[in-house]
Amino acid sequence: MKQVIASGMLMSLLTTSALAQIQPFKAFTRQDLKDDFVYAVDLLKRQHPNPYKFTDTVTFKRQMDSLMARVDNDTSLVSALRYSPAQLFHDVHLKLDYNEDHVADVLYGMHHFPLATTTFKDKIIVNARGASIPFGAEILSINKMPAATLLREISYASYSDGFITTGTDRLGNNLSLFLSLIFPGSASYEVAYKEAGARNAVTVQLKAVDTKTGYHNRNLGEIPFNTFLKRAYVTKEYQDNESTAILTVLTFMLDENAMYKELSNFFEEVNKRHIRNVIIDIRSNGGGNPNMSALLYSFIALKPFDNVFNYRTKNIDIHDPEHLLNGYGTKMSEQDVKQTENFLKQRFDYDSAAGFFYGNARLSEGSIVNYPPDKNNFKGNVYVLISGGTVSAATYFAALVKNNQRGILVGTETGSGESSTTAAWFHTYMLPKTKAKLTIPMSEIYFMKARQDNGRGCLPQKELTFDAFQQYIRANKDPEIQYALDLIRSEKNNQRP
Repeated sequence: MKQVIASGMLMSLLTTSALAQIQPFKAFTRQDLKDDFVYAVDLLKRQHPNPYKFTDTVTFKRQMDSLMARVDNDTSLVSALRYSPAQLFHDVHLKLDYNEDHVADVLYGMHHFPLATTTFKDKIIVNARGASIPFGAEILSINKMPAATLLREISYASYSDGFITTGTDRLGNNLSLFLSLIFPGSASYEVAYKEAGARNAVTVQLKAVDTKTGYHNRNLGEIPFNTFLKRAYVTKEYQDNESTAILTVLTFMLDENAMYKELSNFFEEVNKRHIRNVIIDIRSNGGGNPNMSALLYSFIALKPFDNVFNYRTKNIDIHDPEHLLNGYGTKMSEQDVKQTENFLKQRFDYDSAAGFFYGNARLSEGSIVNYPPDKNNFKGNVYVLISGGTVSAATYFAALVKNNQRGILVGTETGSGESSTTAAWFHTYMLPKTKAKLTIPMSEIYFMKARQDNGRGCLPQKELTFDAFQQYIRANKDPEIQYALDLIRSEKNNQRP
């Protein structure tokens, strides 16, 4: 689903206007949904590079049976759409997305939670100013369902690699939409909340809103405060009075020339201004080419470093090609299927003892293994902002910083594994009955000669408390950036004689 505050004026309108009647969802049946879930699981067992990496057959069967029972027992088909077998594989790159036409039907087939919300770890926070609940207040429950339970109920949208639980960081403005899917027929919401600094909780009744109002309200969220830093793939900010520069990198999917130009310009300017501290913000970086992660690290590296990553998969065959889509969203031709299979066969060799195909030398073509620092490398203090939205090649960059002890990680655990994740090439299948699209990664990737994966991401060395988070947002400050700036000031003060 695509990525949905109400001002005091909006809230007054909501209390006086009639709620539009929801439209019944008719795009497909509950049985169609169940049949496609079964099909998707069967396909994933054959096509996924390591389907039982973080589970086993007995546990998986029990969880799948439980999921199917919930689909059967949910009173609303719209609500049942929030279940997905993809989450059972614990793979952040594995996606099940409904057809865009069906998404519109879903949105019109439900009532919507009226306020923009965001999360802080296992807490739900009001992200609206001028609403009936104060901005920054903690939502304790909705319709008597505790916040922690609510967040578990939307795990189909927030799962990450392995046992990582910070995937709610990626939901952004969509959080209220996913909360609405838990109660799609509710004409109102009983909300218990506690304002910052308050001793007691308050309970209010909020009217649900229609689809258009819900979408509008969600997109007026206060956080993130500095959306300017997300206007481009790479954004630069210089705070000379703090002797600090902020580099926001939203992706590592840029080609080398474009990435090098952006990074070189930034670090040339940093060194020209004699700036002592650099904050690198990759909280919303969904990854890309790990070689671009290494390129960024070369600008802060103090010595040559290992840039090593290896690929492996249980399977290099392509199953069920009749449902396989090409890059244009149409059925992949037989010729393209054969070319893809040949590409994989040339780059993976089978190890019968391990039961895996391992990437050979052809997969490392163009990679620099012993990577030197860039001529414009920065030698000052480095702070890297991470979150559950830091995924794939972005996590690799965080791991380079951590393993080479070249900076301080600030924020929350990354959304993909520190040692390993899935990546490389992706196949997209159209499920036969719901027409949903299932995207499957073709390979695991292991970073820096790692051989095992404990299912955890890069953990921060510095982490905000909830009290600090609330103080920062009430002061209209980006919490992690301001926290990093405060850390820099603290370090500076501690160094004074």
